[in-house]
Amino acid sequence: MAWVAIVIRILSYLLLPIRLLFNALRIALAPVLHLGNYILTGCMLPLKLLAKFETLYIYLGIAAVIGIITGSILHISSTILVSIFNLAAVPEETGRTAASVRAAREQKKLEGAWESSVSKGESAGSKKDASTRNTEWLGSELGKRREDQGLLGQTILEEDDSEDMF
Repeated sequence: MAWVAIVIRILSYLLLPIRLLFNALRIALAPVLHLGNYILTGCMLPLKLLAKFETLYIYLGIAAVIGIITGSILHISSTILVSIFNLAAVPEETGRTAASVRAAREQKKLEGAWESSVSKGESAGSKKDASTRNTEWLGSELGKRREDQGLLGQTILEEDDSEDMF
């Protein structure tokens, strides 16, 4: 056993220059190693925070997988049912907005009122000029608008007016 101690002592003396060089480098690079340790700790901070929410990530991940599978099954089944029962959707008119539909309807009303006033004037045999027809038409439209006002266009009866009625 004495020879094992002798071999260890010889190796320690042979490795002594390497150990001294390593210790010198460690002392010289101590500030850099210290700074590197802080940088590494700072880089690991987000991972430590993420590790605290591991259960939440697992829960949300499983919920997403279940949602994707369920949505895919519903999409496939609805596509199959549409093709089996021939339930193709009726294409809707595109390019027309609510404002354009209202404008077209109003234009038709105006054209209809104009044609009816023109046909009445011609059927009566009167030869009215365009300006007279326009004023008659505008007057009739204003009258209609006043009638369409609902309660605002009605006259409010006073108490003495209602007593005369009975």
